[in-house]
Amino acid sequence: MNLRDLRYLVALADERHFGRAADRCYVSQPTLSAQIRKLEEYLGVTLVERQPKRVTLTETGEKIVERARRLLLEADAIVEVAKTDR
Repeated sequence: MNLRDLRYLVALADERHFGRAADRCYVSQPTLSAQIRKLEEYLGVTLVERQPKRVTLTETGEKIVERARRLLLEADAIVEVAKTDR
């Protein structure tokens, strides 16, 4: 699991569409989909319910996205500290 994977998951949660989430992350849809699947395998849970023309998060997926958002904000803050203290 890495920050990039969590960014992909948050984008998917926001967009509720693999193609739009991929565009937002500047990757191809297959790349984003594969990384989400790998994240699910790593965690051992289903995060996303994949249905034709519809993407929803599982209950566990919603909980993880909530935590991922906080983690990503902190990670971005760390980068800002590093930039300003150069």
